[in-house]
Amino acid sequence: MNKKGIFAIIVIIALAVGGFVLSKNSAKAPVTTDTAATTTVTAEVPAGVTKDTYAPVTKASTDSTLLGKLQKVSVGVSEDGSRIALVNGTASFTVSGASVKSTVTLGDIAIEKVSGARKDVIATVAVNNGASVTNTYVVLFEDKNGGVLADKSYSLVGENVKVTGIRTDVVSDGAIDYIVSVSYADKAGKAHTKILVVEAGLFNAAKEIGL
Repeated sequence: MNKKGIFAIIVIIALAVGGFVLSKNSAKAPVTTDTAATTTVTAEVPAGVTKDTYAPVTKASTDSTLLGKLQKVSVGVSEDGSRIALVNGTASFTVSGASVKSTVTLGDIAIEKVSGARKDVIATVAVNNGASVTNTYVVLFEDKNGGVLADKSYSLVGENVKVTGIRTDVVSDGAIDYIVSVSYADKAGKAHTKILVVEAGLFNAAKEIGL
């Protein structure tokens, strides 16, 4: 075999190896979702989550029985760590050192989700600091003993926002209990979706995705 033939074989082998390495690295690339004209969010989207999961959701109906149970739950949204029991879905409290009372109010959306032997309830609460700021949270409650709701996990949706819908989806990732999609409008009226991952009965803050 002449020198030209040997050189050609070496080039072919080099190209093949290079193509294999490029293909292997591409398979590990994170999913990138363009959320605005100038904003890109890069995150490891859980396996099994489809575009349908990101679609805006709206409140189809109000479960009055479920909301009735939530009207008197105890929540831990005070900054000093104290707990507040709701009365008819609302309560007032004063943070240590503050002169103005804050209020916490139950939202009008609540859904149930059965995960294995556990029954969860997902709802929202809004905390107003006595001025112009209201922070809205999604709260994960566990339904214990057939009706006793215990708050287990919280996730901040945003400041001065309005939650318009909540839904849950089971994904193929066995480590994840389920996905919670929260649709909301910001103070300018722009629609957004926040994806929350529930693992071992709690929100995993490291896997939240904002769209």
